[in-house]
Amino acid sequence: MRGRDERGRDALLTYFSQYGLLLCNENAALPYLELVGGSWNAVVSLMESGDVFYSRFYQNRVTYLSRELYAALKPYRRRLERLDGESARLMAYLDAAGEANAAEMQAACRLDRKAQTKALDRLVSELLATVIRRDATIRENWCTFCYGPAERWEEKHPEERCFAASDEAERLLSGLFTKDQIKKLLK
Repeated sequence: MRGRDERGRDALLTYFSQYGLLLCNENAALPYLELVGGSWNAVVSLMESGDVFYSRFYQNRVTYLSRELYAALKPYRRRLERLDGESARLMAYLDAAGEANAAEMQAACRLDRKAQTKALDRLVSELLATVIRRDATIRENWCTFCYGPAERWEEKHPEERCFAASDEAERLLSGLFTKDQIKKLLK
């Protein structure tokens, strides 16, 4: 199975060199992990190496972003004013802790599971937080994660590629979306 993960990693690197966005799960409109020859372990490996940024950018679905697209989208997201109280509290905790898994976030922020998931989804959607590393492996093709602030992810994987020109987001998204769709995504 290790060979499959390496081939999946290569396929994903090739894909991300051409397109900056990939969905985790099947979708009729956009490419997704299995469609492009990727595997769960391959994409987790790319997240841990800093080649892929975990988000919920597209319709609150798990969306993997290339480093370049992440950098290009930062000026359009990271809107602290859109955070509710629970999301803001969770962000403050992650800023202080550096990284945490779901149970640690729930306990520290005194949130039930549903509220913690909703708060984290908001942070991930706004590109304020992301997966830092694998936490616990549940089975071969599933694991839990430790999340942290996007700045921690950037610090762990410093590269000049985390900066983008102002029109870079439109250019990177143009291979997958129409101009009108891009305009809506960047609102």
